[in-house]
Amino acid sequence: MRALNRRLERSYGLARKQRLDPLDELILTILSQSTSDTNRDRAYEALRSRFPRWEDVRDAPRSEVENAIRSAGLWKQKARVLQETLDRLYEENGELDLTYLENLSNDEVIEHLTAFRGVGIKTAACVLCFSMGRAYIPVDTHVHRVARRLGLIHDRTTADQAHRILNRDDFVPPELRFTFHIQLIRHGRAVCRAGRPACDECVLEDLCAKVAV
Repeated sequence: MRALNRRLERSYGLARKQRLDPLDELILTILSQSTSDTNRDRAYEALRSRFPRWEDVRDAPRSEVENAIRSAGLWKQKARVLQETLDRLYEENGELDLTYLENLSNDEVIEHLTAFRGVGIKTAACVLCFSMGRAYIPVDTHVHRVARRLGLIHDRTTADQAHRILNRDDFVPPELRFTFHIQLIRHGRAVCRAGRPACDECVLEDLCAKVAV
């Protein structure tokens, strides 16, 4: 793992972490589902511009929320998930705030957030990693694909199973998890692409099992 990470860091540079409030991160990650980072950020900015407070999103007509986040795609589904999440959070806690998650373990945070309809393990993991600063690897499509090709996980390992494997203390060292996550995403976008991976350009070529390539 350390050898893989060193090579990727030399290729792509150091990974930097920008922390958001847990609720902000949750909403941003919901918007990121099945779309690009550019479209996600555009939708998030439009949502915050149209609704300065999350209470405003919760109380707004569904159609107005849908219109604000159209650039993220699947806007009807995402608007429903956003408002249902905010409704439930307010009903359970009397406020729209997730800072209480700091008192929970990683497993408890995952279990708590995935109880919200439309929130999966990857979304919950992003809150852990990017907002709470926990040593946890979210497994998106790039991380899943590159980890399989490298032989880090079995070819038939699902994304949910990969979360449990990659976040074991005897697998990826905790201090490497954030940077390793970012580097796998960078590598998946630039070289180890879904359709035609550029193996002749890959800095990991001699360490790669080339599973299913």
